[in-house]
Amino acid sequence: MPVTAEENSPASNLLASAFLASPYASFILDWYGRILVCNRRAERSFAPAIAPGSGALNGSCISSLTLLKPDRVIERLRHGTANGVATLPMASGIRTNGSSETEFRVSLLRADTRGERLILLTHDQLRVTVDSLRHMNELRGQLRGELRNAKDANLKLQETLLSMEAFAHAASHDLRTPINTLAGSLQFFSEHYAAGLPDTAREFLQHMTRATGQIDRLTTELLEHSVSTSAGINIQEITVQDAVSEACTSLAQELEACGGKFRVIGDGFRLHGDPTLLHPVLTNLLSNAIKYRHPERVLEISIRMNGAERDRWELSVADNGTGFAPEDKQLILQPFHRAHREIEGSGIGLSTCAEICRRHNWKFIADGEPGKGAVFTISFS
Repeated sequence: MPVTAEENSPASNLLASAFLASPYASFILDWYGRILVCNRRAERSFAPAIAPGSGALNGSCISSLTLLKPDRVIERLRHGTANGVATLPMASGIRTNGSSETEFRVSLLRADTRGERLILLTHDQLRVTVDSLRHMNELRGQLRGELRNAKDANLKLQETLLSMEAFAHAASHDLRTPINTLAGSLQFFSEHYAAGLPDTAREFLQHMTRATGQIDRLTTELLEHSVSTSAGINIQEITVQDAVSEACTSLAQELEACGGKFRVIGDGFRLHGDPTLLHPVLTNLLSNAIKYRHPERVLEISIRMNGAERDRWELSVADNGTGFAPEDKQLILQPFHRAHREIEGSGIGLSTCAEICRRHNWKFIADGEPGKGAVFTISFS
């Protein structure tokens, strides 16, 4: 059809240029959904694989850009001409709040020169972007509020933990005086008056002395545990081989008394940590090996120092004692949990080791097998 002078007027050219350069994605369709023309914004938004300005969409049905069949798209478009709005599930484009529907403003045009009814679809991406930013800001505000509440809860938790640690430290420390008094009194009474007591009284005196010793050890370990969780860490360079040698020396008498022996494997290495906290870790592991030795064989304790990877070292303490069930390997690292309740102990030593390692960012792993022994490994990274 030839173009009339009116269609080629400056006003028409200006209007066509404005349509093509509009920031709104716009389509002009015929009554059957066929695309007569669309601007670059529409091409970039809903047909990103097509070069903008190529006109490749002209003549195709807009249903090809949606997830619906052509008859369903045409039905929505014609219904939208009455309401001024239509939504289509476009295959590409900006969406808000996870919705699969894209909203278009619908205007009914009449081409007087052709006597046709045309449909103008306009999608306001700027409004969609603003809505998305507004929603994002709302979510950011909610997250900030939740983060603030989490920080407040964390501060309260830290205050509670510090209060509990201070109480445990003070309680275990203050108990030392009456326990020492009781232990000294029982020892004096036993030395000076036990010979004149009947057998039953001497037996009760032995029970009281043993119970006092248990209370003394328990408060000592509670004090060590509270120190391990609350005391500041004084980072120094530690020669692990020297630390192992010192721990072995401190328990040499106990090991000799049970007839056991140590075996140290590896040349050792250096690391950064608090030597005053590493020492109770090693002595706890060694004393546990002595305490939980197998009654039918000679105790052997192997202390192995090796480099698992570059800049990553491991120290393990293995024994051939009574061991423990694999399902208990996490439980025994908690305070007051013990794998062998028939053997005297407090259940605090391993939890102290685990806490000291946690504060140093060391990895502490317990492995064992009933009747075959246990292995405790510290990974320094």
